Amino acid sequence: MKGKEDLNQDKNFQDLLVACRSGDLERVESLVRNFATPINRTDFWQCSPLYLACLCGHYNVVKFLLENGARCERKTFEGERCIYGALTPKIRNLLSKYKYSKAVDEIQPYRQFFSQLLERSFDTLSDIIFKLYVSTDLTKTVEIPAHRFVLYARSTLFANNFQTIWRTCKVIEIQEIQIHPSCFLVMLRYLYTGEIGLIPEDLTSNMIQLCNYFHLDNLAELYSVTDMPFTKIVTQERDKIELQKRQQDFTKFFKNVLLGGKKYFYTDSDDEKDYKNSLKTNNIQNGINEEPKFIGIQQFAQHDTCIRVEDEYFPCHKAIITGRSEYFNAMFNGPFAKAQHIVTVSDLNPGIFALMLEFIYTDKCDIPESVAYEVLIKADMYLLDKLKSLASIVLTSSLEPLEDIYVLRRTAVDLNIDRLEQWCSRWFAEHLNEVLEDQRFLDLIYESAHSIQKRQETDTIPFVDDLRYWLSKKYSVFEGDIDKKSGRVDDEDITAWEAEYNSTLEKIDQILLNLNLDA
Repeated sequence: MKGKEDLNQDKNFQDLLVACRSGDLERVESLVRNFATPINRTDFWQCSPLYLACLCGHYNVVKFLLENGARCERKTFEGERCIYGALTPKIRNLLSKYKYSKAVDEIQPYRQFFSQLLERSFDTLSDIIFKLYVSTDLTKTVEIPAHRFVLYARSTLFANNFQTIWRTCKVIEIQEIQIHPSCFLVMLRYLYTGEIGLIPEDLTSNMIQLCNYFHLDNLAELYSVTDMPFTKIVTQERDKIELQKRQQDFTKFFKNVLLGGKKYFYTDSDDEKDYKNSLKTNNIQNGINEEPKFIGIQQFAQHDTCIRVEDEYFPCHKAIITGRSEYFNAMFNGPFAKAQHIVTVSDLNPGIFALMLEFIYTDKCDIPESVAYEVLIKADMYLLDKLKSLASIVLTSSLEPLEDIYVLRRTAVDLNIDRLEQWCSRWFAEHLNEVLEDQRFLDLIYESAHSIQKRQETDTIPFVDDLRYWLSKKYSVFEGDIDKKSGRVDDEDITAWEAEYNSTLEKIDQILLNLNLDA
């Protein structure tokens, strides 16, 4: 069942759609500026406010929506729909020529995740609500949801307040200053994504006041620049700096707060009591005659769940682990996990899980060579494709295989990791004389040949093709010197290396003949 804030947001959004259809610019401005109504949301028929304004021909409404963050990217369904659905050429030209700061860089899923986390905060396990007073008589308020762990990681002031005066608060009322909802949302977007948002000129002073109130001095300085036009548009250089800072903040939060404080995790469940008893036993064994000290659930990590791996407990946040991993999303949305505050994972060890968790929170991690293969396997299992790519980079950065080369080759094929597959093929080409008579090598060729469904006798074998390619690189044979029919270098004016290349190919052909394969 939806809460009161959800119903209010739904009503405001429906009112915004009606205002966009009718061209009521004043009503649109009020809903967007005073009540923080989302403008990039769609209704049941996948219609956004911008699309309806375009379709009904209301130029001023379209212009306002664009200036306040409505997205209309070319080569996307929504963007093309707005352009081709525009009632007048004037609107169509505005959409085509309008310059805006993209809220999300589509090639950065990490940033996109946090942007979506903010935009869908009512539906993404938000655990704090800020109540803003939008009138001087304190009668009109706007409620904006957020996530404690994001604000904790990004702001020292928020972190201190969550540990002290806001520790048990679910709703935080800000009465000391009158904050415009649009400014507060721009501040949140900065904390979530690092983006410097668009602010109309008449709201600049309120934005600066807000930044100063929350001790965001760098952000206040950016909005204090007086020689900028109507909107503040973040430059690519500034954008890069802010993205790096945000990643550093989450790295610090993960290592110092989550990993640094996980041993202090404590609730009233039996699992935690067992864990506390185990710590007490360890203390006694180490000559420490005192009870383990625990810090409350919201003080050090702001977490809402805990994952147990062997004998270690990792405080986590459902919003990020379910949003970044489809595996965890399915796990925590299951009927059993919903009823459990602690979820036990049995197919991982604590070290591997810590690396996975670091990637989920920070989008990066330093993978030791000794565990790179295991991380690769677990990343595939937990549907973390980028982590799988990071592990494959570690595996292919070594001169010699970090795992059995035959296991690596099969894993690369099974998991469809082309980088690792080509690295293995190159290694075999470099060490071909050592493996020619090894049955395991012959098995790889046989498996590759039978990996092609309904293979014909004239079809090539992927593994053999890769070997021939890397052999040509090994012996510095130019592609133009290779006969397309025979695959060899013409005997006329042949070099010693090219002769050895031809000789090596003959050995491969003999292997194929022995295996009754033709490639």
